[in-house]
Amino acid sequence: MRQPSRTDPLFVAVESAAITRAHVAGLVAGRIAAVRVPGLLPAARCHAITAALADAEMDRYDESRVFPVVAKFGPAINDHRDGGDLRDDYWEAARAAEKGWSTLGLPDAPRELCLAAFRAAWPDVAPGRRHRREMHVGIVREINAGLQVHFDDAVREYAGRLLDAEVVAQLAFNIYVRVPPVGGETVLWRRRWQPDDEDLRIPGGYGYHESVADGAQSLTLRPALGEGFLFDPRHYHTVRPATDGRRISIGCFVGLTDDGRLALWS
Repeated sequence: MRQPSRTDPLFVAVESAAITRAHVAGLVAGRIAAVRVPGLLPAARCHAITAALADAEMDRYDESRVFPVVAKFGPAINDHRDGGDLRDDYWEAARAAEKGWSTLGLPDAPRELCLAAFRAAWPDVAPGRRHRREMHVGIVREINAGLQVHFDDAVREYAGRLLDAEVVAQLAFNIYVRVPPVGGETVLWRRRWQPDDEDLRIPGGYGYHESVADGAQSLTLRPALGEGFLFDPRHYHTVRPATDGRRISIGCFVGLTDDGRLALWS
């Protein structure tokens, strides 16, 4: 792989005790690459969540599109995307997930865990709305075998607007509630999609051959238990396979909208 001859001093991860307004603004503006919040959730709460999930009925991403297999709890919008639109069965999956989570005996739903991480950082944060209906917030994902190299960008993936408000910047947020002893790193490249990248798309998949990021500066970040992680998913990124153990996170997308709000969805 060709290595970058020069590096961007702004493409770095910062650590903080909490997500702040400056962090969100810095990610949107490109002044930082990622924000890490160690101990956002105490270890005891992480253990309680993963223990409760043992009794939950986990689903999988659409295996005709997402491989290796990724288990999940809750809807993922791209499993309900059709021709640049969001199918109605997304709302059915959201209701089923919320009902299923309510039976696990936990004090906080994924929605609250995600929203709580941003309330001190932004004056107006709430679930995004589509046709005046609140989007689902908070998906549990178990990524043990890794992910294809990909990017996430609702502006490109949805033909009109995904939300009622215009999303002018998109971030991704995860809280790690179980981490493997080896592997499971997130790799983030300082490179966004370009039209010629389609020549490197994996047939039938959602992602690209890793050579799409050849020569681009990268960050490799190993998750820690209870850590919060915020980054711009419009950069190419991936998850390395867990060599041993399980990698479970709760996450959502975060959109800065044209009316100055933070809108969350999953």
